[in-house]
Amino acid sequence: MDIKTAERFMEKLVKAGMEYGFEECEASFAQNGSMSIDILKGEVSSYENSATSTLSFRGLKNGQMGYCSTNILDDSSIDFLLKSAMENCEVMNDKDPQFIYCDENNKDLYFSQITDAYAKNTYKSFSELGLKLEKAILALDSRIDAVDNLSIACSRGPFLIINSKGLHSYRDTDGMSIYAGARATDSDGSVKTGGHYWIGNDIDSFDMDKFLARFKEILIGKMGAKSCKSGQYKTVIKSEAFQQFFMAFFSNFLATPMQRGLSLLADREGEVIASDIFTVREEPMYDKALTKIPFDDEGVLTTDKAIIDKGVFATALYDLRSAYKAGKKSTGNGFRGGSSVSEGPTNLIVEPGNKSFDELCQEAGEGIILTDLSGLHAGLNAISGDFSLLCEGYLIENGKQGRPVEQITVAGNFYEVLKAIEAVGNDIINLPSGEGEFFTPSVLVSSLAISGDDEE
Repeated sequence: MDIKTAERFMEKLVKAGMEYGFEECEASFAQNGSMSIDILKGEVSSYENSATSTLSFRGLKNGQMGYCSTNILDDSSIDFLLKSAMENCEVMNDKDPQFIYCDENNKDLYFSQITDAYAKNTYKSFSELGLKLEKAILALDSRIDAVDNLSIACSRGPFLIINSKGLHSYRDTDGMSIYAGARATDSDGSVKTGGHYWIGNDIDSFDMDKFLARFKEILIGKMGAKSCKSGQYKTVIKSEAFQQFFMAFFSNFLATPMQRGLSLLADREGEVIASDIFTVREEPMYDKALTKIPFDDEGVLTTDKAIIDKGVFATALYDLRSAYKAGKKSTGNGFRGGSSVSEGPTNLIVEPGNKSFDELCQEAGEGIILTDLSGLHAGLNAISGDFSLLCEGYLIENGKQGRPVEQITVAGNFYEVLKAIEAVGNDIINLPSGEGEFFTPSVLVSSLAISGDDEE
């Protein structure tokens, strides 16, 4: 369905919702077109080209918000949506206030970032690139046995909101991604696995040579890996691993978990929670981000803000509901998961330092580099911050990256790690996260407990 047809249906639905007896109501429409291919053993093993659309309705009655959604947009759906949402209102007993919002000065919100480059994403271009990339990976080293995963995907779509208060909000986005994973056999017969990713919005900007160099570093760098002695180690957490680690605990920075007693950061805004050299900002319109987000899914304009400012917990992320409960203003972080709204980040940036990755290792002198973390769901307590995770990496010997290590465990506490950061690098990577991306460099931590094989 085209966006104009959806818009007319939504206007009709909102009008019908008010006539049905809702005090306030809102309709949202999300459409997603996607294409993907998988490459395996020199062939395109799968191909998918799909388009999905979902319309969601929510209505407020007697302080309760009812929800319903459908992918059928015709007149017969209107009665179904309104009746189902009203039934929700009648059985719910939510004591928290609910909001449908419109800023009188920003009723008509529009932001499009669909690119002309998206037209280059075709079955032909993806299959040619994928087959070429698989062949190039296998040629990197004779020990590489197979490329077990190679996928190229793209997606695009609009998101539209219309409500009874006068809000008309539209934004869209597009993008593509490439991921490859392979396995190789070490000289002792052990099998190593590794992979790498790329995200962008123009297939012509994909740098295969750069991708292959990093891919080889990740996979072949594991050859000869073995455990190390247990102990306290100065630790460089590599940028990819730090992104995984930090985001595993990010729910603690959201207002709703705080208000539900699920975060130790509740009521601690303004307190020191990290090293004074550590700053994390949110910049929804960050110029280096592929996806820019000028307003959230409640129609609130987004703003740049520090979440951690030189070690101080500057602000939690709020949507309208949690902000009301806290006596604050929304930070523009209300995003939808289906019909309901909850807080989420846009583009996050760890402020880089002035040291390269090699200089972080030099500063460590002797220690360990963590490159891969496993068990991020089972091996941590998101509330207390405690963690015990399987990991891989390298020893730091005489200030340089040494031999690879595996079969080790790192344990500690998230909040203690933040306070123990001694240096921040400048080797920034970006990965999709939340509604946007997370830009982070590597960090040097003064000490982490590593459990390994004491016979090494």
